[in-house]
Amino acid sequence: MEHQLILDRYRPLTDLGEGGFGIVTLAWDTRMQRRVAIKRLPLPVSTHGMPVDSAAGLAEARTAAMLNHPAIVTVYDFETDSDEAFLIMEHIDGASLATVLEKLNAPLDADETAAVIAGVASALEYAHENGVLHLDVKPANVLITRDGRVKVVDFGMAELSSAGGHGPSWGGTIGYMPLEQLEGAAVSEVSDEWALAALAFECLTGHNPFVRATVPAAIELLRSPDLPEASELAPDLSAAIDDVLAAGLGPLPEDRYQSVSAFVAALLPHLGDETFGRESLAELVAEHVEEVEDETDPEDSLGLWDRLQGRGGELLLRALAALESAWLAWAGLSPLGLEPLPVGGAVALIALAAALAPALGTGLGLMAFAVGLFSQQLWVLGSVLSVTAVLWWWFVARRSSGASVIPLSAPVLGVARLSLATPLLAGFSLSPLRAAAGGLVGGSLSMLASAASFSSVPYLVVDWRIFVDPARATLMAANVHAAFIDPAAYVALLGWPVAAFLMSLFCRRASRVFAIVGVSVAGATLWGSYSLAQLVAVRLGSLLDGGLAEWNGVSLLGPLGASLILVALVALLGAPVRPEEEDL
Repeated sequence: MEHQLILDRYRPLTDLGEGGFGIVTLAWDTRMQRRVAIKRLPLPVSTHGMPVDSAAGLAEARTAAMLNHPAIVTVYDFETDSDEAFLIMEHIDGASLATVLEKLNAPLDADETAAVIAGVASALEYAHENGVLHLDVKPANVLITRDGRVKVVDFGMAELSSAGGHGPSWGGTIGYMPLEQLEGAAVSEVSDEWALAALAFECLTGHNPFVRATVPAAIELLRSPDLPEASELAPDLSAAIDDVLAAGLGPLPEDRYQSVSAFVAALLPHLGDETFGRESLAELVAEHVEEVEDETDPEDSLGLWDRLQGRGGELLLRALAALESAWLAWAGLSPLGLEPLPVGGAVALIALAAALAPALGTGLGLMAFAVGLFSQQLWVLGSVLSVTAVLWWWFVARRSSGASVIPLSAPVLGVARLSLATPLLAGFSLSPLRAAAGGLVGGSLSMLASAASFSSVPYLVVDWRIFVDPARATLMAANVHAAFIDPAAYVALLGWPVAAFLMSLFCRRASRVFAIVGVSVAGATLWGSYSLAQLVAVRLGSLLDGGLAEWNGVSLLGPLGASLILVALVALLGAPVRPEEEDL
């Protein structure tokens, strides 16, 4: 079973951990075909269950998070939904400094410490130049890649936490917060400088003496005149390093170095070589940290539907939308008796609109088709199609390219006697309600095209010639009218949205097995709806020429069987992963 997609795009692989600001999830970007790390922070809701409006704070957090620097973890995107904020970040193949220190169970050497402090300082200096404070500098937020590079994560999370209602913007981690931050006073660049000094202390000694269980206990410690010195824990350290760290860890802001660069300029001369340090850090990560992921490409487990999303699937959908919309417009405008040039121009414009915006183009194509029905005096059918098209477009099609394209494929599939695959494909790829709406529209168009082809019930066969000569449909208007006044035809049509709905429910698990079960259940639903339609026709005595009452079900066996086999094969190639918050 696959997890549902996050933001309709990211497939969760595993949880990487949970910190003070939220959960971090390793995910696969189905569009860009790469791993990403997603930090998720719940947003508050009001007492009425509605999300709290904190747009200004979220905008500030977005700006702070999306800093671009080699020593800062890249944030690709920043999104929110109804109850969560998401930071989409590059996935770092390596480990946090916290993990390295824990596995090593000893201090870093002078070279390694130099590499860490120089990298973190570079990130902080850049952020400060851009007006951004980190306010949670700690080993867990310092990542080390497998080639020994240092990257800092979680810029902007303090602002996001505040905007999300999870505490003031000065919230950080006890042990890495200076006195003013613990007391809720004004913070500044020197607050991050204190945290960097605490980080250096821990790297050099393997211990952070400022960690306490509660904020009051931490405040009491930092107010003490006798703070511990690094050499007390690591006797090999020089008194000069003690002096630099003591100045960097001054209790009051004015007691410290007034910038990160000033602190680093004082400390680095007493440490080792950064280049050697990076090489050593790379060895530590390789030696002490297990692989966080296997070498299997996550795409190998993706189904066909999800693979297409990242391999030109959108272009394919746009091309199909253009072709479908062009035919709908052509079939609708041809009966009006207009000159070829304006008809061709209108068709071309609608096709172009569909290529650029599939939902818009297919909506225009359907309306043009409805105009053609009105021109043939099919007033009821034209009105029903117009209303249905408008509702379907507004509530379903405009939100998804697939939702706009799949139902319109039903007449084309009907040429190959596969029109019954349409509701199953809609259920396979769309949420239940969208699939049901798509099934209803697809069934209506399929029945209309089949009736216009002079096919008999169950109206599942479409003559390919209506696609190249729409004028033929004008001559067949009487047959279309007869099909749509038969109550039994509507009973058969009802099976399309129901089958699509059920298929979608089974596919929500993104499991091949459940998708195949869905194919069986949806197929049985379609068979049952047409069987019920036959019974209704007999009961009502609607014995039209070739009417449903004369159908013995054999004519359905071939189209239904072939459609089920087609969709079953597609399902075996992998059910699609649904958006995490996809509606029913």
